[in-house]
Amino acid sequence: MKKSEFDFSVPNRQSYVAILMILFKTVNVLFRQLLPFVVVVLLGGSKSKTSYLLYTIIAVAVISMVYSVINFFKTYFIIQDGELVLFTGIFNKKKMSIPFAKIQTINFEQNIIHQFFSVLRLKVDTAGSEKNEFEFHAIQTEKAHALRALVMSEKRAVVTTNEDLREEGREEPSSLVYKPIMSLTTTELFKVGITENHLKSGGLIFLFFFWIYQNLQEVGLDVDEYSEEIPDVELGFAFIAFVIAVFLIVSIIISMVRTVVQHYDLQFLRSTRGFKIISGLFTKKEISAFDHKIQHISWSDNLLKRLAGFKNLYLNQASSAELTSKQNINIPGCNMSHITEVVRTLFGSVDFESFEMHKIDKRYFYRFTILISIVFALLSGLAYFLDQTDKIIYGLLIILYLIGFRYVGYRKKTYGHDGELLYIKGGVFGDKAEVLPIFKIQAIELHQSPYQYRNQLCSISLYTASGRIMIPYIQNDFAKKITDIFLRKVESDRRRWM
Repeated sequence: MKKSEFDFSVPNRQSYVAILMILFKTVNVLFRQLLPFVVVVLLGGSKSKTSYLLYTIIAVAVISMVYSVINFFKTYFIIQDGELVLFTGIFNKKKMSIPFAKIQTINFEQNIIHQFFSVLRLKVDTAGSEKNEFEFHAIQTEKAHALRALVMSEKRAVVTTNEDLREEGREEPSSLVYKPIMSLTTTELFKVGITENHLKSGGLIFLFFFWIYQNLQEVGLDVDEYSEEIPDVELGFAFIAFVIAVFLIVSIIISMVRTVVQHYDLQFLRSTRGFKIISGLFTKKEISAFDHKIQHISWSDNLLKRLAGFKNLYLNQASSAELTSKQNINIPGCNMSHITEVVRTLFGSVDFESFEMHKIDKRYFYRFTILISIVFALLSGLAYFLDQTDKIIYGLLIILYLIGFRYVGYRKKTYGHDGELLYIKGGVFGDKAEVLPIFKIQAIELHQSPYQYRNQLCSISLYTASGRIMIPYIQNDFAKKITDIFLRKVESDRRRWM
């Protein structure tokens, strides 16, 4: 794409397809708002009670739609004096300027409508400012790529004059060439979906029906009245087993479909300066992360993933709290060879087996066990007083589960460092590992509960641009020792942390 094909020094608007995006969004919101009313009408609810609210919602939606369409024609952007400038607003006009030097990455998304009209949703990540996302809903594909190429090229011209880059002797290449690290076919994605957290998928089922129940109640429909018409069913072992089996099957199907839709045609790529992941069926996403912006990495599995040899890899980027989950890169279906390659690329050759690992204090488990046992004893006494002794056995099972959960987490939690990297291991049903370059720590906090203070213990919170990492229940003296080591490293290191 030649630079001269688009002139960004004059006002540029989004594609007219953005209007369809606005209409689609309005219809989507309207549908979700009207769904309870439709159900009420189908079940024989009173139309007179809902008509007023129905017409009000439609009127508000139409007004909002008209306002958004007018605002579309009032919104445009230009590139001026090394800044990306957006003008918008009807009654309250706004001007938003982003210097190229503050732009971290420019990412693309493309849903079905975008794909049909050959347009892209463009998101500019400017982590570190109060307003962290500069978004265009629909821009022509060629124009979007030309805009990104121009902005990043101008940004390189600014960044390469910085002293830190000259000292490191690094030059941003004129164009980034990506080589594949891994990709997943649809069949492989189905296998990954089978190993996902099916309890989470099952929870979505409950949340869906609970949402419908709540909305029906709010519009005045007595759902409990209809429940009386459901015939009684004998809750025998066979029926309960059937319900559990159906629940598991539906949960697994949801996990598989969600994995395929979210990560369809997944490609994990590497350039000389960072990573990129491209994936998505209905909404195709392209997310980039440069090495200096990645604050720490982690990987995890569960029992099913371990049997299949899969792990989830997370590249945690510098971002605001609002955007952290959106900008972090999640790569499912990795194996240890992929993770080793990522570690080697970011940190060089690292032998984690040579790290001197330390366990957290055993009182992390003991205190929890004592407290929860006291709670169980009090609740059991109350159940006995209220003649509900048959409920005690269920409480006992829950208590044993929580104690076992805590014990496994305590046994697996270890940490160590080599002066450059902090390595933390943990997990319960599976294994989890986190690797943090020490020089990227922004703040360290030692905090104590009254119990920890009495026992000369504390917990350490390490704050980075991508969030907090905590090490609980360690001895005071040792905590102060490693804190001093970390702070000296942070103060003496001159590498870019973001």
